[in-house]
Amino acid sequence: MLPDAADEVELHQHYARHWLEPGGVRANFISSVDGAVTVAGLSRGLQTPGDNRVFAVLRDLADAVLVGAGTARLEGYAVVELSAGRRAIRRRFGLDEALPTAVVSHSLQLDPSTALFSADGPRTIVITRGAADQSVRAQLEAVADVLICGEEVVDLGAARLALAERGLTRLLCEGGPTLFADLAQAGLVDELCLTVSPQLAGPGAGRITAGPSWPLDMGGRSPLRLEGLLEEDEALFCRYRLLR
Repeated sequence: MLPDAADEVELHQHYARHWLEPGGVRANFISSVDGAVTVAGLSRGLQTPGDNRVFAVLRDLADAVLVGAGTARLEGYAVVELSAGRRAIRRRFGLDEALPTAVVSHSLQLDPSTALFSADGPRTIVITRGAADQSVRAQLEAVADVLICGEEVVDLGAARLALAERGLTRLLCEGGPTLFADLAQAGLVDELCLTVSPQLAGPGAGRITAGPSWPLDMGGRSPLRLEGLLEEDEALFCRYRLLR
C-alpha cells in the first residue's frame, strides 16, 4: 500500500533508496492499463491523488527536472516554486532547496515570456544544438541559461555531462515520450517510475515512448528489474531499474 499521506518521510525513503547516492536519470510517467500516456492530449486525465503525491516526492529527490520542449508547452510548465515544507524535506535529504527545470529543444520553439522563464525562482536551463536559430537563442539567453550540446542534433549524453558539471546529477525526466525514448535508446535512463492508472483510455493515445522505431538490436536491450511496487485505490506505482 502507498504510505499514508501523513507519513511523507516513509514515501520519500522508498524512492530515495538506491537513488540519492548514485544519482542518474529517473523517468516518471503515468499510463492507463491499456498503455495510453494521455487523455485528450494531456497526462492529467490519468492522474490519481496517489500519483500526484509520488510526482511531488520524485521532484523533492531531484536536482533538476528534465523535460522536452513540446511537453513543457502542452502541460504549461513554469518555474518550480517549492513550499517551505518541501524545501525542508530537500534539506533533510541533502539536496539544494532550489529545483531548476532543464528543457531540451532542438528547434528553440520556446516563448521567453512564459512562466517557465519567470525571474522568480531558479533560472531555467535550455539545452539545444549549435545549428538552432541564433536570434531566438539570443532572446532566450536573456532569461535562461542556454547550453549547446551537439551541432546538428542535441547530444543527450553531452547534455547529461553538462548538467553534472553544474552539480545536477539527479535528473528527473518528466517526458515527453520522444525525449524518454531518445534517452533510453542512448542508454542514459537509470530508473523508470511508472504509475498504472486504473482505467482504459481506448484506442488512439500514444505510449510512454514515441518517435522512430528502435533498431532491431535494441530488442530486449533495455530489460527492467522491479525495485518496488506500491498500490493505492487500484492504481499501481512501479519502480523499475534499467539493466545494462
